[in-house]
Amino acid sequence: MSSFSQNFVKPLAINSRQDDEQTRIDFVTAYSQSLDVTLQQALEAEREAEWWSDIEKSSWNPFLLDYKIRFKRSPRTEDKIAAAKPSFILACFFPHLQQNQSQIKVPSSQLRLLLLVPFYYTRQEIALKRHELLRIRDEQARALGSLVLLRPQFQSSTDTYHLTKRLHQSIDPSSNIADIALFSSHTLASSKNAHNASLRTLARPSRLVRLWPRLFFGPPFVLYSIHSIYASRGTLLDLFRESKDVVKGFVLDWCIKPLVGVLETVKASKGDGTGAGLFISKEGVQADFDSLERMSLSLATDQLNYTPAQLDALSARIRLGDLTPVLKLYEEDIKSPLKSAIGGTLLRTLFIQVQKAKVDLDQALAGIDQLMKSQELTFAFVGLSPALAIVYVLGGLVRRLVRPSNTRRYGGKKERERMFWVMRRVERLLVLDPSSRDPNAKYDNKEDGQPSALTTGLLTLSINQLRTYAERYLPSSSSSPPSPSPSTFTPLPLYSAAMSSSSTTSSSASSLREAFLEDVNDLQDPELGIDQKQAVVERMWRCWGGVLGWGK
Repeated sequence: MSSFSQNFVKPLAINSRQDDEQTRIDFVTAYSQSLDVTLQQALEAEREAEWWSDIEKSSWNPFLLDYKIRFKRSPRTEDKIAAAKPSFILACFFPHLQQNQSQIKVPSSQLRLLLLVPFYYTRQEIALKRHELLRIRDEQARALGSLVLLRPQFQSSTDTYHLTKRLHQSIDPSSNIADIALFSSHTLASSKNAHNASLRTLARPSRLVRLWPRLFFGPPFVLYSIHSIYASRGTLLDLFRESKDVVKGFVLDWCIKPLVGVLETVKASKGDGTGAGLFISKEGVQADFDSLERMSLSLATDQLNYTPAQLDALSARIRLGDLTPVLKLYEEDIKSPLKSAIGGTLLRTLFIQVQKAKVDLDQALAGIDQLMKSQELTFAFVGLSPALAIVYVLGGLVRRLVRPSNTRRYGGKKERERMFWVMRRVERLLVLDPSSRDPNAKYDNKEDGQPSALTTGLLTLSINQLRTYAERYLPSSSSSPPSPSPSTFTPLPLYSAAMSSSSTTSSSASSLREAFLEDVNDLQDPELGIDQKQAVVERMWRCWGGVLGWGK
């Protein structure tokens, strides 16, 4: 019994203590094997279909794939093509045309471009294989759903004859065997052989076929590259030296020196402020102001006969920039300029005003100097900013090379996108009416609200994929108990007519993996109804859409 079906068939084994115990145990074993085989076959078919779908989406991959597989088909058909018709030649190179000769038509727009004819038929072949694989996936999912829906019947019934017959028919609808001993040797074995035969022609090409262009052209290209590098070793050495000088100049002239300038600016700004300014010194401004004050006080003493108290008041007014007494003398002297210039105070008042203008100019320059000093650190960082930008870009490139970026987290973009489509399929299956999606389904109790076998199988397949993704790629807390392994997955029927509460108690998740697995467990809980499962899906879109990039 494999890990997939251990918990699924464990409750059934408990009931094997009834009549004909050995027969029921044999049935449980066969039931477990059929679950594992059917699930693996469905997963294998879906993986191959996804691979062909990725090839089909690309613009160049179909052309490259056609080029890679031509060497595999050409030797087998070389002798037959010699005297064959054009349609037979196409069918030899494109086997899918042998099944339907009506497909041997090329659109008129492509007749002018004969080089695109192989590309056209290759895309047809890819689409055909993808659809066939999806058909096989649906068949296996229908069989898986039939097996899942058979479980409650086994729990409530003791008629192993009819149950065994249904088990055979779930794997092989044409089978009418009711002997459990023949199940593994006949029904299950024939199912495996038929599945392998179907996938043999539909699966992706072998690794050798996909890699032969690299293996064929790679060694000559490597030898040619080595020869070219050795022949250009002198030029490469010169280039290395020049690159070394460029890097050294960048580090010294663009990084170290501007950074030293910034540090010196910061150090100077923390000084006592007595250093010289950019335009004028602080001492020069103070000397000019003191000279203006002395000239004004001397004039007031000689001409206005000010007392010491009045001189102190005038000194305080001069510090505020008020020279009204001096200006009044100048206004009186200007009335008779010649007389005042020869024997008056016109020249003294005029020189005082010149000194006042010089002091005003010094103060203006001191303000500009203070403004420049306040922006000096900004100018230093402006000189350093180009180097910082280059270092930031280079550091980001190195960081992405050393450790994975966000695009490679949680399995990478491709795995997250694959889980997006799985979640979309789960929601679509829950939203649509399950009883009307599979008219060929068997053993469905539609009166009790049971889904079809195909719907149940696809849901089981999707939940298994979600669980496998979480256990493989999502991080878990080291301090938390181990998360459930694949062996704990129970593909229970995903619908229940009774909207009863879940018997499992919710635990506090301490990691992304545990929280994601809790949501997956809610999806597989048979006691939750359709509406509750739709609410779980909405919660998963809301909680995991941003983390896993599903909304981008």
